[in-house]
Amino acid sequence: MKKILTFFSYIVIFLFFLSIFGWIVFHIQKGDKDYGFLNEPIKFLYTFPDMFSQSVEEAKKLPATFVETPQDFKSINNLATDVKALVAYSDTSDSRTIALMNLRTDSVYYKWTVPNKHQEHARVENPLLLPNKSIIYSFDAASGLRRIDSLGNIIWIQDSVKHHHSMNLDKNGDIWICGFEPVYYATGTYKLNGRSVFYIDDFVTKLDTATGKILFNKSFSEILRENGLEYYILKSNAIEDPLHINDIEPALKTTKYYNEGDLFISSRNMSFIMQYRPSTNKVIRMIEGPFVSQHDVDIYHDSSLVFFNNNFYTNWTNKSMAPPKDSSTLQFVGNIYSTIARYDLWNDSISFIEQKAFIDNEIFTETEGLIDFIDDSNVFVEEQNTGILWILNGDSVVYKDVLKSQHKGYHHLPNWTRIIK
Repeated sequence: MKKILTFFSYIVIFLFFLSIFGWIVFHIQKGDKDYGFLNEPIKFLYTFPDMFSQSVEEAKKLPATFVETPQDFKSINNLATDVKALVAYSDTSDSRTIALMNLRTDSVYYKWTVPNKHQEHARVENPLLLPNKSIIYSFDAASGLRRIDSLGNIIWIQDSVKHHHSMNLDKNGDIWICGFEPVYYATGTYKLNGRSVFYIDDFVTKLDTATGKILFNKSFSEILRENGLEYYILKSNAIEDPLHINDIEPALKTTKYYNEGDLFISSRNMSFIMQYRPSTNKVIRMIEGPFVSQHDVDIYHDSSLVFFNNNFYTNWTNKSMAPPKDSSTLQFVGNIYSTIARYDLWNDSISFIEQKAFIDNEIFTETEGLIDFIDDSNVFVEEQNTGILWILNGDSVVYKDVLKSQHKGYHHLPNWTRIIK
């Protein structure tokens, strides 16, 4: 009997303190009483289950190399001929796959597996396929370059410069990359009204394909300054990263409008494309116009260029004015989507290709993005942020799909897919 009374006494005491705790919690949430140093410990206790649940959900999240597939997503495949594409994606947090695949049959010709010693969201971007199934690759903005053979064995490593975005071969088979120094501090500076401003400088870099040796490495800031164009840095509203070059396209022959060896360099954060001649260190042409934050400039014909026009802020902000009470006073300028821009060198004019298809299908990516003309009629488009791959022909969608992943409801994030012609 004594044990039973003792047990019930403990219950009564427990319920009393539980009631006191609940009363304190009620007033802390209501904000009408202050319990001093007890406030934060008590808040922690009553919010702990929510925090624990939230941490469990966050642990379940996949890295940013995977994209959630819309439930209503429907693929389209009306390809009449094979389209070979070199893609890169995540297998696990510590490995990446580079695959040569056929978009028409959704089949893989060959795979290379490379280790990932960087963060789990590190990406192999725009790998380059060479003869004998040799691959040159890097982890975007996280490493230098590696060349491997068909079995994944290292041929050479170049870590004295980091690479990001694209890589392209010139007429001699050398590689041009968007490079930057492998350091974690500012590499460029200028004085503005007596104040020192520090920023990330980019480099225009050429490597020997056979050895990985650096053949040319020049600061982009230096190119601007030596050509009297340093004021362009102030046109960028990305103060810490004003340059952000994302593609270097070498000319493979001489025409009326460019020489073999000329480079067409895309600067995202300054929204221009530069025609630069390394042999003389001269800027031949600065291309600006109705495009913003563009990527992936290509030589289209002997007298024209094409590139992916993102049509997005160079430095994102979600700030805007409060809407008026009467919406009828608003001037609506339209829905903005990405586009394919064409620049004609012969008359300095800009036009847009497949614009109706982009609008009808709401094709838009804030960052990155890529195009590649398979032939004069069909153009491949990588809508990078959503992970959707397209092939357009006029107003028609010939192909629409994603890189399917091992995780149900998610697909792989594409990383500058390379069409192999």
